[in-house]
Amino acid sequence: MNRATIFAGAFAVAAIAAIGLWPAYLRSASAAARASALPTAAPVAADYATRDATIAFWERMVAHHNPEDMISPRNAAQQYLQRYRERGDIDDVLRAERDAKLSMRAQPRGNVGAELELASAFLTLHRFADALTMTRHVESYFHDDRMYPREATLDLEVGAYDRARERLNAVSLRDRDDAWRVIESRYLELTGHLAQARELLATATANENAVFDNPAQQRAWYFFRAGEMAFEAGENDAAIADENEALAIFPNYSEANRFKARFECALHRWKACLDDATASANVVPYPETLGYEADAQRALGDAAGAARTDDLIGTIGRIGNAQHISDRLLATYYADHRIHTAEAYRIAKRELLARDDIFTEDTLAWAAAMDGRWEDARVHERRALRFDTENALLQYHAGVIALHFGERAEARTRFERALALNPSFHPYFADDARARIARL
Repeated sequence: MNRATIFAGAFAVAAIAAIGLWPAYLRSASAAARASALPTAAPVAADYATRDATIAFWERMVAHHNPEDMISPRNAAQQYLQRYRERGDIDDVLRAERDAKLSMRAQPRGNVGAELELASAFLTLHRFADALTMTRHVESYFHDDRMYPREATLDLEVGAYDRARERLNAVSLRDRDDAWRVIESRYLELTGHLAQARELLATATANENAVFDNPAQQRAWYFFRAGEMAFEAGENDAAIADENEALAIFPNYSEANRFKARFECALHRWKACLDDATASANVVPYPETLGYEADAQRALGDAAGAARTDDLIGTIGRIGNAQHISDRLLATYYADHRIHTAEAYRIAKRELLARDDIFTEDTLAWAAAMDGRWEDARVHERRALRFDTENALLQYHAGVIALHFGERAEARTRFERALALNPSFHPYFADDARARIARL
């Protein structure tokens, strides 16, 4: 199936996290001694190879239309969501939503599993308010503080950082398990404590990879996240190694290929970037991933190929994003390439209505700047940098905006901070930061 066919059907995108799970893996010399005491990784079970058969079984069970059967539709919903994480078909999320609701009709009260599957579907569809409502409803009758990390996940998505902190703190010490650790790690990462975030996840990640029957994609996701955080910390070779580890666990993992492409583009390894971006986009055609593909094609002298890829990105904006869950990626691509800047600004503003976190604020700030709306850009970039997050792109954007207003010392600080985090944080903006510093 080619990508035009994929676009003509359901547009495929993958959410950044499933509810209650922010996977990551620590890879650093300082953790070596501690890692030796952690569980040994278990052999990987290729559960993804039987996903269709498993789903077909539960579909047959649901088709019996037993009005008292809450288990079959709940299990079907769970399997649909897992297949979505593996293949990125948004229709699987809609199927999961349908079957979770069917399970809840069979048992309207106390159906924790179905309600949490429905909350996961809502999260994936970026219906964050609905997901929060569902999660809090479960908490109202299922009194277990291990539910709080699930709520904190959603609070992080909508930018309710104080609320997320409260929820994480409310978990008793005895219940601070690996689910708590992965959400706490994400909170630390977002609020400017990257090293602590990576370190906190070491035990949780080792534990997850020691469980034989954990889904391969779930286990791979820890390495995918490890690569992302390693890149944020400037450990570029380690970042690529982590993505390769993810691919060894779960072959053709679109997220791992997408981030490998990002890192390789930043390092000007254009052929590798093109190969990995193409592999990722053939599974899940994100605007971001297609953007890496187009940039690599241009760098390799394939202007015609880059133009065709740019056209595909435009198709996403017109017909492929019915659920609006790739809005931030599309706005970022447009702003980065200074095309359709008014549309980028409009898209980013729409995204902010559902998801007022620091990265959406940054996307809106950058889109506003590229559309000449500098006062608006300054307001939103200040919100994006409320925690001085250790993310080079956020720092670079802040530098460009500060420089526009003549704040030379602030601009220098931001550019230097971006380069200190990762001297190769972007294929073009890293060099631009160095050039701007030289002119200051």
